[in-house]
Amino acid sequence: MDRLLTVADLAERLKIAPGSIYHWVAQGRLPCIRFSKRCLRFRESEVSSLLDELSDGGSREGDNLQESPLWKGRN
Repeated sequence: MDRLLTVADLAERLKIAPGSIYHWVAQGRLPCIRFSKRCLRFRESEVSSLLDELSDGGSREGDNLQESPLWKGRN
């Protein structure tokens, strides 16, 4: 079973403010499990995949960093 991370867990792991996590979720950049408006959980495997994609620079065959959910809206 996949471990579920809280907003605080994820913010600490990414070294960003918890508000940024909520902002990314609202923009559809970050997949989550929503229990209520402010009670969110994140699958550790999905977060790891997104981080791998971003740290690789989208260099895996067929991957494009600009298509990553966390990249949307950046130019």
